[in-house]
Amino acid sequence: MTTAVQVAIAGEAAEPAVSELMGIPGLSVSYEAQTQKEGTLAVIATIVGIAGGMVALAEQIRKWYQEWKQSQ
Repeated sequence: MTTAVQVAIAGEAAEPAVSELMGIPGLSVSYEAQTQKEGTLAVIATIVGIAGGMVALAEQIRKWYQEWKQSQ
Protein backbone atom coordinates (compact mmCIF):
# COMPACT_ATOMS: atom_id res chain seq x y z
CA MET A 1 0.00 0.00 0.00
CA THR A 2 1.26 3.46 -0.86
CA THR A 3 0.29 6.77 0.70
CA ALA A 4 0.48 10.08 -1.19
CA VAL A 5 0.59 13.65 0.11
CA GLN A 6 0.89 16.93 -1.80
CA VAL A 7 2.74 19.89 -0.31
CA ALA A 8 3.44 23.40 -1.58
CA ILE A 9 6.74 25.10 -0.84
CA ALA A 10 7.21 28.74 -1.86
CA GLY A 11 10.16 31.08 -1.83
CA GLU A 12 13.73 31.28 -3.09
CA ALA A 13 14.71 28.04 -1.36
CA ALA A 14 11.76 26.02 -2.69
CA GLU A 15 13.68 23.93 -5.21
CA PRO A 16 16.65 23.16 -2.91
CA ALA A 17 14.16 22.20 -0.17
CA VAL A 18 12.38 19.75 -2.47
CA SER A 19 15.73 18.36 -3.64
CA GLU A 20 16.61 17.60 -0.03
CA LEU A 21 13.16 16.08 0.53
CA MET A 22 13.78 13.81 -2.47
CA GLY A 23 16.80 12.35 -0.68
CA ILE A 24 14.75 10.80 2.14
CA PRO A 25 14.88 7.00 1.88
CA GLY A 26 11.51 5.31 1.40
CA LEU A 27 9.90 8.32 -0.28
CA SER A 28 9.20 8.88 -3.95
CA VAL A 29 8.91 12.60 -4.68
CA SER A 30 7.85 14.29 -7.91
CA TYR A 31 7.35 18.01 -8.26
CA GLU A 32 6.32 20.85 -10.54
CA ALA A 33 7.79 24.35 -10.20
CA GLN A 34 5.55 27.32 -10.91
CA THR A 35 6.22 31.06 -10.87
CA GLN A 36 3.52 32.93 -8.99
CA LYS A 37 2.17 36.39 -9.86
CA GLU A 38 4.60 38.10 -7.48
CA GLY A 39 7.53 36.38 -9.20
CA THR A 40 7.96 33.98 -6.28
CA LEU A 41 8.76 30.38 -7.09
CA ALA A 42 6.32 27.79 -5.77
CA VAL A 43 6.94 24.07 -5.89
CA ILE A 44 4.08 21.60 -5.66
CA ALA A 45 5.49 18.25 -4.57
CA THR A 46 3.71 14.91 -4.54
CA ILE A 47 5.24 12.63 -1.94
CA VAL A 48 4.53 8.91 -1.98
CA GLY A 49 5.51 6.77 0.98
CA ILE A 50 6.57 3.38 -0.33
CA ALA A 51 6.61 1.64 3.05
CA GLY A 52 4.72 2.29 6.26
CA GLY A 53 1.59 4.39 6.04
CA MET A 54 0.28 7.89 6.54
CA VAL A 55 1.70 8.21 10.06
CA ALA A 56 5.17 7.12 8.97
CA LEU A 57 5.04 9.46 5.97
CA ALA A 58 3.91 12.39 8.10
CA GLU A 59 6.71 11.73 10.61
CA GLN A 60 9.34 11.68 7.86
CA ILE A 61 8.04 14.96 6.42
CA ARG A 62 7.89 16.57 9.89
CA LYS A 63 11.46 15.52 10.67
CA TRP A 64 12.68 16.83 7.31
CA TYR A 65 10.88 20.15 7.83
CA GLN A 66 12.36 20.66 11.30
CA GLU A 67 15.88 19.94 10.05
CA TRP A 68 15.41 22.16 6.99
CA LYS A 69 14.02 25.04 9.06
CA GLN A 70 16.94 24.85 11.52
CA SER A 71 19.47 24.95 8.67
CA GLN A 72 17.99 28.15 7.20
